[in-house]
Amino acid sequence: MADAAPTRMTSRPAALALALLVALPMAIGPAAAQRSESSTEKKLYRWTDSSGKVHYTDALPPDVVNQARAELSASTGLVRNQIDRALTPEERRAAEAAAASAAEAQARLENSRRSEEAKVSSFRTEADLRAAYAERSAIIDETLVSLEAAINSQRGSLHQQLGVAGDAELAGRPVPPRTISVILELREELKKQDRARLERAAEKQVLGEELERLVVLFRERQAARELELNPDA
Repeated sequence: MADAAPTRMTSRPAALALALLVALPMAIGPAAAQRSESSTEKKLYRWTDSSGKVHYTDALPPDVVNQARAELSASTGLVRNQIDRALTPEERRAAEAAAASAAEAQARLENSRRSEEAKVSSFRTEADLRAAYAERSAIIDETLVSLEAAINSQRGSLHQQLGVAGDAELAGRPVPPRTISVILELREELKKQDRARLERAAEKQVLGEELERLVVLFRERQAARELELNPDA
């Protein structure tokens, strides 16, 4: 009697692996097909010519490549992408300059912030901070008083020299060259003194604005420090 053929046994892990191999292409197939269909989806282009007429084409004319346009799905008519027109060389340079300027302004702002934080760190109390800036403001006030006195003195001298020149004119005499020279010098000096006064006044205003920012920053740091020391407060 011939021996019976041996029964083929498949272990449970092997059967599970076989089932996964069979099911995997079925699961991946629809997703892959959908991606392939999406990537090859036919597009329409909507663009406007120089006369304002709107066109729908399946290809872009060469002279429209740099114009603004919309890309639509040919099957659904939905807008898939909106493309702005290409910048002209002048616009590109202007945009680059604006971006560089914005970056510089941001860098200055960050540097100013770090500088102000360092200043705040040097004061133990808000009173100390205010006292230091009050002292600086007082120095500027003294300078302004001195400049105002100098300007008034220069004006008096100028009026005197203009009077001398006027008397000479009324008497029919030529104005002495020295008088003319002094008048010109006094006018120039008055301009310098007035510019200095304006600069000191602007400096005082900037100082006051800086103090306000530092007080706010100081209080913020104080509040954060108190919160660290008393987290449950």
